[in-house]
Amino acid sequence: MHTINIIGLGSSDIDSMPLGIWKEIKASRNLYLRTEDHPVTDTMKAEGLEWHAFDEVYESNDTFEDTYAEICNRLAQAAETSDVDYVVPGHPLFYETTTALLMARAEEEGFRVNITGGQSFVDAVITAAGVPVNDGFQLLDATDLELRDLSHRKHTIITQVYDRFSLSDVKLTLLDHYPAEAEVKIIVAAGSSDEMVYETPLHEIDHLEVSSNLMALFIPQMTLETQEVKSIHHMMGIFDTLVGEDGCPWDKVQTHESLEKYLIEEAYEVIEAVEREDDDAIVEELGDILLQVALHSAIGNKRGHFDFMDVLGGMTQKVIRRHPHVFSDAVVENMDDLNDVWQNAKKAEGKKEKVKYEKEYGEKVLSWMKETIHNQKTLSDQVEEKEDMDETR
Repeated sequence: MHTINIIGLGSSDIDSMPLGIWKEIKASRNLYLRTEDHPVTDTMKAEGLEWHAFDEVYESNDTFEDTYAEICNRLAQAAETSDVDYVVPGHPLFYETTTALLMARAEEEGFRVNITGGQSFVDAVITAAGVPVNDGFQLLDATDLELRDLSHRKHTIITQVYDRFSLSDVKLTLLDHYPAEAEVKIIVAAGSSDEMVYETPLHEIDHLEVSSNLMALFIPQMTLETQEVKSIHHMMGIFDTLVGEDGCPWDKVQTHESLEKYLIEEAYEVIEAVEREDDDAIVEELGDILLQVALHSAIGNKRGHFDFMDVLGGMTQKVIRRHPHVFSDAVVENMDDLNDVWQNAKKAEGKKEKVKYEKEYGEKVLSWMKETIHNQKTLSDQVEEKEDMDETR
């Protein structure tokens, strides 16, 4: 069984490389580089080292997934006959997809993987940014960035930005979370003699004529009231305060039972907003429904029974369980199949059958409510009309 020794070049030039790693690279007789686009390769050339590089694999594939898969295939094939030294930028375990792929394949395909140091680019980027990170930071990949990943409360380093185009793609997501004028830093070749730090407003990050495989975007932590009010944890804290000992005199004495009618009232108001096709009202009234959920959850937390995260987790798990045709391997071809899948999922939950009185109430009350909304008929008028009709039959 041969070994693929994955060696980290570090994030900058030869002056930052540990002597032991440099000796290991110089001694290699079967050297592979993921890319030659790194400051250390100039020194390697000057020393007369020879290697196989995978830069052409990037050019011959349309996606990073295909590129990394092909690189790993070639390395695994090379390891069939001898040990391999595979050199990557930075540290092999920091945002190095090929390392993860090779480690996953090693045992099954009959080779070993060994990891040898290399300074992570993270140290160099933070140093270049010149910002203490006592409160922690988050490290994100631009090629897989989603709005839900972002947290303005922590410093953020975004990797896999190479040029104006990748920065432009990232900007679209970031502007949904951060202010357009937020000051950020584009850091190139951090820690090397070619290091450059560009400070710019977020909305202008794609205006710079800069491209490099050694580039990162640094966003400092900030306080954003506009985002705080959208935080689930912030919301939970507010409602826990409301029902706490020093909270609101009304909220802190409420019980699940005392709040029953308010949940129904808020549901009616959502329906009215929907019937009137008023999006602003729908947003507001759905918020009032969420208010009821949050208040019940805070009461549950106060009693030590459950909290909002229990409610959220239970709901999410239920949705996934009941949609195996979306999140698992169930197959549906028509609505009958879909109904069978739904009913089977519900049965698997082991709940006892109960009388579905809420559907009957819902259908009856909903029809009355629509009459009120569209024809200005009060509930008492509708009940009286129904009684008159019953008497004339």
